[in-house]
This record gives sequence, C-alpha cells and structure tokens, in this order.
Amino acid sequence: MTAAARVGLKRRYVRCRNDATARVARCRMIVVIVGGVVMSGSAAQAQAQALTPDPGAWRPLAYANLQRPVPRDATYCDIWKDAIDANNRAYRTRGDRRFSHANAPASEAHFVIWSAKRSVVVSVLDTALGCSEKARIAGAVVKLCPMRIAIYDGLNVRTLDAGRGCFIEPALGATRDPARAADYGAYDVASRTLKIGAIVEHRAYDGCSFNIPLLRE
Repeated sequence: MTAAARVGLKRRYVRCRNDATARVARCRMIVVIVGGVVMSGSAAQAQAQALTPDPGAWRPLAYANLQRPVPRDATYCDIWKDAIDANNRAYRTRGDRRFSHANAPASEAHFVIWSAKRSVVVSVLDTALGCSEKARIAGAVVKLCPMRIAIYDGLNVRTLDAGRGCFIEPALGATRDPARAADYGAYDVASRTLKIGAIVEHRAYDGCSFNIPLLRE
C-alpha cells in the first residue's frame, strides 16, 4: 500500500533540555520570528553535516529514546514536543505517576537526508497511546504511529504532519534484531519523494510502504 501525504504545515522552534536540578527531561517551546524567519539551533546544526551519499539507497532508520532524551536527540524532541507533552498529560490524567522525573515512555525512529541547500528529517513517534498495533511477527511488534517531516532550509524550519508510518518495536522480552525486522527509508531525488518501508523476515511488509512527495516551492 502506498500513501502520499502533505498536511498540517507548522512552523516552530523548540528546544529540548534536561533540567539537572529537578532531574526532569523536558521540552520547552520557544518561538522566535525575525523578519518572517524561524530561527532554529537544530537547523544550524543540520546545515553543518556532511552530504548524504546516494540518498536513493535504502537505509535502516535510527532510533532515539525520548523518555530520557540526550543532547543528540534534541532535533527529534523538537519535532515531537507537543505530542510528548500530550503523552505526559495522558499518563498523569490516568493517575500514573511513575514517570514524574522523566517523560512518559516514548521512542522515535528517523532518517535524515543532508543536501547542500536543505536537510530533511523523517520521524515516526512510538507511544502507547498514539500508536495502533498492526501485527506481532519475528520477535517484534509492528505498529502504525504518527509520522512527521521536518525541513531545515538555512535557519527556516518547517514541520509537516505526514500521516502514519510503521514502527517496529521489539516484543516484550526481546531485543531489536535488524536482521529479522527493521524500518527503512530512502529519498528519490528525481521525483523529490521520500520513501518509507519495513522489511520483516527478508520481505517487504505489507501496509508499511509509504511515498511522501516533497512539493516544489
């Protein structure tokens, strides 16, 4: 199944920080607009990276633990700041106070395309309340979870909701085994299309292939 999405254009600058005094990992939103440009430390960092070789080649997604984010996860914490806050509130509303000194459980999968002009991040967020289970197979749980795209163009940052994508989570008691089940991403330069898919037991998993065109501006 193939889906194309480009909805919910939003501009924001948020910074993820770890409050050492309170020992609480938080994400705080700071919006700074100067002459119509959204200033972003993450954007500046993105422009400093090396170009992605062969962006059309499929590559496995990387993962970040946003329950206790570290500095290198700041970009992904930025992208999902509102969803992380909503997930935290949902746990507190249910009376679950186990995570008062950190975010409620949240994991993220991403891949990044670095180019000379702009950088693009595709990110999928896994939370218990935000995802639906699709299948259990090969020692993993295949979920459908919210997906977003962040485009860094100089100091301008745009975040787009991109529907839902597959997130492969290790089954309870199992460890992640990319040889058996993994999410993959690629970017077709000619068609300006981001591609997301999942491989389970060496085959493309049905219902996890998504094409997301990036429209020209």
